[in-house]
Amino acid sequence: MTTANITYRKNPAYSESKTPDKPRLFADLDLSGYSIKEAVKSVPIYYKKLSKPVGPVRVVYSTRIAGLLLESGNLTRLEEIIDNTLKHIVRFERLPEYFFGVSDRAYPIYRLQDEITTRYPGGPVFSTPDIAGLRVWLADHFKVVGRIQNRREMSLLFLSTDDLQLYAPFCIMRTPDEAVPDIPIFPVKKEDGWYLLAPVGNTTFSSAFSGGKGIFSLYSQVADNLLKTKQVSELYEVTIRKLEADSWKAVETGLPEAKYELVYERDYDGEIRKVKNPVYCVGSYYIAARVNRLGRYTLYVSSELDDLCQRVDDDLYSYGAIKEKNTVKSVSLKKA
Repeated sequence: MTTANITYRKNPAYSESKTPDKPRLFADLDLSGYSIKEAVKSVPIYYKKLSKPVGPVRVVYSTRIAGLLLESGNLTRLEEIIDNTLKHIVRFERLPEYFFGVSDRAYPIYRLQDEITTRYPGGPVFSTPDIAGLRVWLADHFKVVGRIQNRREMSLLFLSTDDLQLYAPFCIMRTPDEAVPDIPIFPVKKEDGWYLLAPVGNTTFSSAFSGGKGIFSLYSQVADNLLKTKQVSELYEVTIRKLEADSWKAVETGLPEAKYELVYERDYDGEIRKVKNPVYCVGSYYIAARVNRLGRYTLYVSSELDDLCQRVDDDLYSYGAIKEKNTVKSVSLKKA
């Protein structure tokens, strides 16, 4: 008998002939046996018929729990495997909130009262009020001990209590103050669609993805919080960064046609090129999108076009991409 009580619901979107790649079932997990009050509602269970039986096994049921692939020829055995996996990650009567990865190993991170806490075998305990600060501390520690060369080599993943799946950051939000750690933005799939989550201190802000526009609703929540806590002096100091090309495409698809461009010349390894960055209007926001040499996008936000120009100009000048200040200009794209 398992400690977790597992029940199933059919997925109405599943069809063995038309949509075999979708989950056949969703598992609901009652974790009260672990003294965890919150129920896990939508663990995806996949089904596949084997082209050739392996002994008595003719079908495979599978799922992932915290990134681990679990498989069995029947649901009863799969429940036992799921339960055994939970026994290895449930600590302090709670599930992990995050995992961090170094090389090919991953370690759980728990929220204990008002602290985010973790440790790895043989290592010290790391505990901070927020995940952004913990990420920096962990990455710097592993650099010092020689496990990684830079912070990018350490991954941070969010464990959703809706489906027990791991989600990598969609992007980050950054302030000009290097003492304020980058805030990771996680995409999370729920039964009614995709959401974006921003953990800031002990508060997690959330917004439905809404065809890409949700990132700006989330931006408003995060920027307001940072302004109230005096981590920024102006609302639009916050920028959205590290959007991969496919993530930017998902956002751009939901945006109206660009109404302006920011135009300037910048230095690419000694070659001066003319650059045009599109500017979109979403609600009361002007939003400029700029792509860097790695193909990642940075989004700048303001309520005024001139202020947006200045913020892009200041950012480019700060790391030498433009030689003189006040060279970024806006151009209307209105059709004649």
